[in-house]
Amino acid sequence: MTNKLRLSTAIIGSLAGLGLSAAVAQTTVSGNIAVGYMATSTDNTNKTGSWSGVTKETQINIGTKGKLNNGMDYAAGFSIEMDGPDAGHTDMFAEGNYIELTSGATTLTVGADRINNPDRHPTNAVGIGYIGQDGLGTGLAQADAVATRSIYPLHGSIYSFFGAGLVQKVGNGNLSVYYVPQTNSTGALNDIGNGATAAAAFSTSATDSGDAWEIGYNGDLGVQGLTAQAFYTKGDKRSSKNTSDKDIKTTNLALSYNVGQITLSGQHVRTVGLQSGYNQAAAAFATDGALAEELTGKSVGLAYAFSKDLSFGLTYAKADSNAALSTETEKTVIASVGYSLGAVGIKAQYADVSDYAGLAGNDGKTAKILMFTSF
Repeated sequence: MTNKLRLSTAIIGSLAGLGLSAAVAQTTVSGNIAVGYMATSTDNTNKTGSWSGVTKETQINIGTKGKLNNGMDYAAGFSIEMDGPDAGHTDMFAEGNYIELTSGATTLTVGADRINNPDRHPTNAVGIGYIGQDGLGTGLAQADAVATRSIYPLHGSIYSFFGAGLVQKVGNGNLSVYYVPQTNSTGALNDIGNGATAAAAFSTSATDSGDAWEIGYNGDLGVQGLTAQAFYTKGDKRSSKNTSDKDIKTTNLALSYNVGQITLSGQHVRTVGLQSGYNQAAAAFATDGALAEELTGKSVGLAYAFSKDLSFGLTYAKADSNAALSTETEKTVIASVGYSLGAVGIKAQYADVSDYAGLAGNDGKTAKILMFTSF
C-alpha cells in the first residue's frame, strides 16, 4: 500500500512539474464595449409589437502566445461576454476557449469559437449585426410563438461548438477543416471528465447530438479588392430520438469586391437542421419540427465610403422557409451609416421588413443606433 501511494504521488508530482513555462510568452487583455438603442414598429393589426429599448454588450479577451521548446508557435486564451441585462448572470458566458499549435503556415486549433468561420453577413457591411431583424414578432395578431424571429438564416456554422481543426494559410486566405463530436454549444465536460453523464454532456437528457464537420475558406482568391467566403457543413442530425430532425447540411457563399470608394457584395446562405443556423423558437413551427426547417437567404449590398471616417450602406435581402406556416418570402431593405471618431465608432441603421417570418402582411420596421469601442 505504501509503495502504491508513493508511486501515485510520484506520478502526480511529475504531471504537475512538466516544465511548462511562460518565460517566452506574451499575455494580452483586450475587449470591446457597445451600447445602443433599438426601436421597432409593426404594421399588423396588433400594435403591441411596437417597442423600444437599450442594447449593450461587453466582452473581455485574455490570450497568451509564444514559442514552444521545439520551435513551434502556440497560442491559448478565452473570452467572457456579457450581453443584455445587468441583473443576475444569465447573460454572462464564455465565448471562446482554445489552445493552438502553429508550424509554418499550418495551425492546429482545439477548443471553440476560434476556427476560420463565416459568421457574418457582408452585404450588411456598414450596418449593425445580422440581416434578420429579430424582435418584430412580439405581439403578433397570430400566436407569438409563430414568428419570434426573422427567417433570414444566420451562418449555419459549427465554429462555436467544441472541436478540433486545421487552418492552412493559402496566399492571402485561410483554408480550414473542422470536426466537432457534438453539434451542441454546451458540448464540453470538465477537464478530467468526473461526473460524466449523458445529461451533463448534452443540452438535455433527451438529446444525443451527432457529430459534424466543416470545410471553409476566407480570402481574396488572389484577386486584389476581392473578399470571398465559401463554407460547407455536413453532419448527423442533432437527435436520433427526434424523427422530425434532419441531418445537418449548410452552405454559405459570399463575395465582396472593392473598387475605390465602392464595395459591392452578394451572399447566399442555406441551413438545414443545425441549431446555430435556424432562427425560430423551438415551438415556432412544431408542425414541421424546428430542426427539420430549411432556411434560405439571398442578399446583395452596396457600401460607399465618403471619406476614411464616413460610410453609407444599402442592403436588400430575401429569405424563405419550408415550414408550413411560412408561406411568403420575407423581404428586408436596410439603410445604414457609420462614422468613426477614432477610438469610438457610431452606427445607425433603419430596416423595412415585409412578410416577416414568412407570414403574409406581417410587416414592420426597426431603427438602431450603436456606439462602440475596443481596447
